[in-house]
Amino acid sequence: MASESVAWFEFLLNPTLLESHLNQENPEPSAIGLIIQFIYNSVKRTDSGNNEVETVDTNSQETSTKKEALSILALKAAAHLNWDLDTFEQKLPQHMQDSLLVALLHKTLGELSNPVSHVNLDTGPLLPSQLFSVALYHRYALRAIVRAKLPQKPVKVSSVPIPGQQDPTQESREVQDSILNVLERGAEVSVRILEQLLGAGEVRAPVMATFNVYSHQNAVVTHAWQRCISVADEQFKCQIHYDLGTFHFLQEKYEDAYSHFSEALKLMPEVGSHPDYCRVSETKLKGYYNSCAALCGRSTPVEQRSLYDRFMYAMSNNFQGLIEVLSEDNLVFKLPSYVRRNLELDLQSTPDKLPRGLLQEVQSLNALRCVLEGELWQSTYPIALTESGKPAIQLLVQTIGSMMSQLNNEQKERIRMFLMTLCLEGKIPDSLVPAVATHPSVRVLFTKAELLDMWPNYEDARSSTSKMSLDEPVTVDADDINDIIWDLIHSYKPEVLKDAVMHYKNASPPRPDMPKQEIPELNVKWDVPIPINNTLMKLPPCPQRDLVYVYIAKAVELLQAKSFGSALELLEEASKHGSQLQGREMPRLCKMLMWMVLMTKIQHCLHQLPCVDGSVMEELTNEARQCLSAHNNRDGIVPWTSITKWCVMLLLNAGEWNTLLSGTSLPSHLPLLSLVKPLATTAHALREKHTNKSVWFALWDVVVEILSTSLQHKRSSCGQTTAVERQHDSGVMNRSSFLDFLGNLVEPSCLSILISLLGHVLNILNEEPVYEIHIDHLAMWPPPAYSISASKECVKDTLTWLINHALKLYPTGTYTNPSLCTSWHLSAADLAYINDIYS
Repeated sequence: MASESVAWFEFLLNPTLLESHLNQENPEPSAIGLIIQFIYNSVKRTDSGNNEVETVDTNSQETSTKKEALSILALKAAAHLNWDLDTFEQKLPQHMQDSLLVALLHKTLGELSNPVSHVNLDTGPLLPSQLFSVALYHRYALRAIVRAKLPQKPVKVSSVPIPGQQDPTQESREVQDSILNVLERGAEVSVRILEQLLGAGEVRAPVMATFNVYSHQNAVVTHAWQRCISVADEQFKCQIHYDLGTFHFLQEKYEDAYSHFSEALKLMPEVGSHPDYCRVSETKLKGYYNSCAALCGRSTPVEQRSLYDRFMYAMSNNFQGLIEVLSEDNLVFKLPSYVRRNLELDLQSTPDKLPRGLLQEVQSLNALRCVLEGELWQSTYPIALTESGKPAIQLLVQTIGSMMSQLNNEQKERIRMFLMTLCLEGKIPDSLVPAVATHPSVRVLFTKAELLDMWPNYEDARSSTSKMSLDEPVTVDADDINDIIWDLIHSYKPEVLKDAVMHYKNASPPRPDMPKQEIPELNVKWDVPIPINNTLMKLPPCPQRDLVYVYIAKAVELLQAKSFGSALELLEEASKHGSQLQGREMPRLCKMLMWMVLMTKIQHCLHQLPCVDGSVMEELTNEARQCLSAHNNRDGIVPWTSITKWCVMLLLNAGEWNTLLSGTSLPSHLPLLSLVKPLATTAHALREKHTNKSVWFALWDVVVEILSTSLQHKRSSCGQTTAVERQHDSGVMNRSSFLDFLGNLVEPSCLSILISLLGHVLNILNEEPVYEIHIDHLAMWPPPAYSISASKECVKDTLTWLINHALKLYPTGTYTNPSLCTSWHLSAADLAYINDIYS
């Protein structure tokens, strides 16, 4: 960062200062800022009727040495930016872009510098530096025409002028239209010249060292054109092809556009990842190319098409490749559900004209798509599966097995329940269960006991041993003890787990030299909360204690998968068996298990909000208050951090802000409270319509510090360990914890406050009115002059995630104020505009 800002005229006094200034990390003023100042102070203003026209005066008889020097300084700053038209278009007004590029033509072409004279220009004899300046100007001309025709977000201009000051970036509509009229009249000339330049030889771009600045010692200056650097042929041609393609696309000359886009696409691999003189977005290029290909009837290889295009191709080619497309879609969910349902209905209407087995495969794949996506599948599917017989059932199991490695735990559980439901249809289990048992990747979803429940005729080796006495050791061979371990690790049924624990404890080891592991050691991924684990291990060892351990560990796994009902069932079993244990620590264990049950209910409630009954919320808030009050008890049994966190989150989301601020004693070491308390204070003040900027600014400071901490933590990978240690000691929540907090926040007022705050932070970081995000509660936050060190991308990603989270919870005004939803949709639209997602 530059130590202090440098005035523009200092570079006029000392031209050698410019290069060293711009090579700083974050120079102030920036290269664009200097270009604006140099051009603004080198213009000649003339009145022509009511129109004010600004041009760089290049006539040496009328232009002073100072103005010439400023013009050259502007060109040097533009060279520092590698003549990036994208940057010029975003940050320079039209008349300054035009002035800058005409000045470059003047320096390189001399008498041919007037673009109007390019009607008969022959690019063959031009020097490499002249080729570059001609290409740059005519690319700018076509891009300006395209940009003027496309919808643009209007620039927000202050309605209150500052006395005695004029914004150099403001231009009248008349000036802009006058420039565009000239460019449009010469559009055909620009196209012809750029197409000529595609066959040019070496092209060299001016750099900062190319230009020598006028001074009072030397009124005549010769520029060092030999210092220009060579532009890669691939970059030069790819950029011209792309700009010509976009212009032809706007003119609806799709064949010409397709030709240029296809050539640009061929050159993209050779351009490289960080080219200096090519700014072509590969995503946009492919979008243009695909659009032109469709409009021109050009065929794209089937394997390179989108999933939907491949689906339509299969439909029009006797269903060739249809099954592969549907199978792929079952993993990515790209095809709309109604398209697949309509396909099935169409096939059912003409079954005699279809390839054999196609309808059944489509029905099975559609049913699996619904299952994996968590949607309702057709109730008539079991009947259709039964009618198709054993081959269709085996094909279903094989299809499931082929995708098992790509499914997450939640989807695997859905598949398991789907297959168990199918077994309720009378004749299906006879074929389904044997097929499942012989397919390893599907077999792991079920215990042997579950397979017996699905089909009583299924042979199970453990059915005979289960009747033996649990009080006497039994000899179990290696295969059977592995089955018991498999049940302990993979099952979540209390009865199966109890049976497996008792059999494992009573079974003799298969080999005398191979002792059995203790049950807690069977799975290193089991994660019992440390306070409960420490208390449990102080109790006398017994099978009952191991059973409680397993129940808790499995409940934690289910909590992580958001299967709250099954987790509660296991925790209640753990509480029942825990109360039967002997030892002094038993009351402590029971109390901790009671808190863990409460935490599970809270997580379930927050997961279901806003669709939660008021009585359930009231009951849970009362239990949460009682749990937090345990911090004042003297018996030494206090809730651990996770329990406290979830109780606090419940009270925050229930609107019990007074309780958090004054009614409950909370541990001071909890980092979450540094954010929750100012947020609760702000939400309470907003609800009571109190104006208290000190409260609002306190929340602002906390969130900005979190965002700034995230930035510094990212830099720590380069060796800045002291900064990380200092922030860790300060108790500031990191970005990961902040995102977890936002993910559990469902209260509309709190969501609205944080969306407003993050939006204001992003507006400050953007520094450009055209990219301003719509927010509520603007008066609550500090003015835009406030300095922030957070990463703009980090803030933008966090705000985007939070708005999507809020709109997912409240897509309409059913459960909250409709004006809030409207505001969030407006903010989402502004973010989409910034990210170039115009649709």
